Amino acid sequence: MATNNDGPGGPHLALVGLMGAGKSEVGAAVAQRRNLRHLDLDVMVTGREGRSIGVLFEEQGESGFRDCEQAALADVLSLGQPIVLSTGGGVLERQPNRKLLSERATVIWLRARPETLAQRVGDGAGRPLLQDGEPVEVLRDLLQRRGPDYEAAADHVVDTDDLSVAEAADAVVATLPDPVAT
Repeated sequence: MATNNDGPGGPHLALVGLMGAGKSEVGAAVAQRRNLRHLDLDVMVTGREGRSIGVLFEEQGESGFRDCEQAALADVLSLGQPIVLSTGGGVLERQPNRKLLSERATVIWLRARPETLAQRVGDGAGRPLLQDGEPVEVLRDLLQRRGPDYEAAADHVVDTDDLSVAEAADAVVATLPDPVAT
C-alpha cells in the first residue's frame, strides 16, 4: 500500500485499475463493510445503453464506448449520498474523467501484475481489448499505457496479486478515514 495524494477529493470512493484487478468484487465487499451503496460503472453503461460492452465497442468503437462511460461517470459522481464505485479499466484515459474523480472521490488503485490479471480474466471472453492478442502481453501494454494515469489519480494503492477479495477489501478499508465521507 502506498499513498500518493494528500487526501480524498470528495464523498465517494472509486476503485480504478486494469481488468482483473478485482474492482467489481472488491468494490462490493468494501461497500458492504462500510454500509454504502456499490455501483459498477460498466454495469451502469450497459444498462443505460441496453447493449453489452462488446456490442458497444463493435457498434461505436472504443471512442463511442468511452463517450457512454464518461456520461455515466458524471451522473454517478453527482449523487449526493456517498457510494463505492467500481470503474472500468480505461476510465482514466479521458482528462474530464480524471478531473471528476479527483474532485468527487477518494481514488484507490487496485494494482496487480499482468500475469495475475491474465490468470484472473482467463480467455478474455467479453473483454474487447483482449481479443487482439495474448492476454498477458495486452495487459502488459495496457499497464504501461495506463499506469501513469492510475498512479497520478490514486489517493492510495492496494496491490491485489496475493490477496483474496476479502483481504483486498480489508486493505482498501484500512486506507480510508472513518467514515468514508463527512
